Amino acid sequence: MADPLSIAASVVGVTVPALHGARLLLDDLQKIKDAPETVQRLKDDVRSVDMALTSLQAVKDQDWESLGANVVEESKETITICTTACDRFRADLQHWTRHSEDGKLTLQDRTNVGFLKQGRVKTMSEQLQNCKVTINSVVSVATLYSSIRHTHITEEIKRTISKKQTEINGAIYAADEQLMALENRVEEFKLASDNESVDPSARSHAEALRQLEEERNALNASRKLLDELLSKSQEGAVKKASAENQAGSTTVTFGNQNTGFQSGIINGSFSGISFGGQ
Repeated sequence: MADPLSIAASVVGVTVPALHGARLLLDDLQKIKDAPETVQRLKDDVRSVDMALTSLQAVKDQDWESLGANVVEESKETITICTTACDRFRADLQHWTRHSEDGKLTLQDRTNVGFLKQGRVKTMSEQLQNCKVTINSVVSVATLYSSIRHTHITEEIKRTISKKQTEINGAIYAADEQLMALENRVEEFKLASDNESVDPSARSHAEALRQLEEERNALNASRKLLDELLSKSQEGAVKKASAENQAGSTTVTFGNQNTGFQSGIINGSFSGISFGGQ
């Protein structure tokens, strides 16, 4: 696997733009005075994604190494999709509120955002919630691997492993449910496209279909990453990582009963060394 320092840098490289995009969107949402309830809920979702992305930046180099190349690449893909969603929704929001000034919505724009665009806002909320859950799962499993770096698997850690598996399985189930519902929506949209029941909130058939495809791509990316995280959270995988960490450490003592003088040469890295008396 590549140098873990370059791995961490590559993750930061996509996380920073994602944070920037989320914060720009949040700033625009906060400028809307007396915002409809759907917009208020969306602000909470953006804040949650911001917190998840911020916590992801704290994942250490060694933890990315333990998680493996698949988790790294799939995490970057999930983050990039989230960034694109925030940027496009922000552009849509600016278009919907183009008649308003100083954050005070005109009646036309309030109707547009609060009623006509409810489906689009709901879709965005779902994407953000899915992104948050997935990123938090990455951080959670990375934290688990960090906790076993210099210790053996204890009963408490086994309970933690079981809890992580339950959480990830729950996220996978929710993603599958969303995918099924999305497929139904795609079929309904295709049927409706031939008559006047097409959602008036969509600028065009192509635009509405693009939104559905984006949501489906985001869910598929998250589902793939969650599967990989579930594999990494299996007790066998965690035990293997713990054993490798233990094998990579070296304990050195000096002199009779840890006292006296000895000299020698150690090639490579080492840890778990103590100097001095008993």
